[in-house]
Amino acid sequence: MTNTQTNSTPLRLLQITDTHCYSDTNAILDWSPTMPVQPNKNLHAILQHLQSLSPAAEALIISGDLAQEEVAGTYERIAELLQDYPWPVHILPGNHDVPELMQAHLSQVMPNVRQSDALQLGHWHILLLDSSKPERNDGELSEQQLAQLQAQLQAIPEQAHSVIFLHHHPVSINSPWMDPWGLQNADAFWQVLQAFPQVKAVVFGHIHNEFQTNYPREQGEPIKVYGTPSTCMQLSHDADQPSFLHTHPAWRELYLYPDGRLDTQVHYLEGAAQV
Repeated sequence: MTNTQTNSTPLRLLQITDTHCYSDTNAILDWSPTMPVQPNKNLHAILQHLQSLSPAAEALIISGDLAQEEVAGTYERIAELLQDYPWPVHILPGNHDVPELMQAHLSQVMPNVRQSDALQLGHWHILLLDSSKPERNDGELSEQQLAQLQAQLQAIPEQAHSVIFLHHHPVSINSPWMDPWGLQNADAFWQVLQAFPQVKAVVFGHIHNEFQTNYPREQGEPIKVYGTPSTCMQLSHDADQPSFLHTHPAWRELYLYPDGRLDTQVHYLEGAAQV
């Protein structure tokens, strides 16, 4: 998909992540006894809100852990929530997902939902990586995936730009309990990116909190790195064990300019339906 873009008008991209849905719309995620939340209802609330925003977005990225209950019925419920969504939706799996079920009940049957590895929006190339591994909380990119990533970046013109999305965090977030569950071969991932100034940012989910840093290049400007909070439960990373912050659903908004500039902000939806 290619969109036209004027010299000054940015493209608008939205990201949500870690929806942790169930096959039962009323099911409760009870990670915290004092902060129970209904993930399906939170997802419904945030999708309704995003549709009301202006201007319209070019696409919505859902960056993994769509499911908490990893069964076909969960993806069927998500499909019902997405069936009237007006913009293209691009999904990638997280450690709680079953990619085959995602395909069978979302991307293969929903005309507005795609499980692809790339899309083009004007001057921007959006690359979507699957860092999930079966029955593992941490992430990894195979040698084949890294070779494909390098080939994709080599095909992007020098005057174009790229943002990369994946589920697992490819940098330390200084979390004693979460960092072991990050991208295990992050050094190899960053080594691929070093040679490509087209890459402006890397965006992920997984950590259930907001995060921002820069990854230095050997030459040129650093790569911006962004972590996006969940639509269901936000977690603290200050201690040896997770603690629970709140259940306000979040989304990230990105504005992509033709000259390679990128503006982004995380928003929280106050007053979403709680248990």
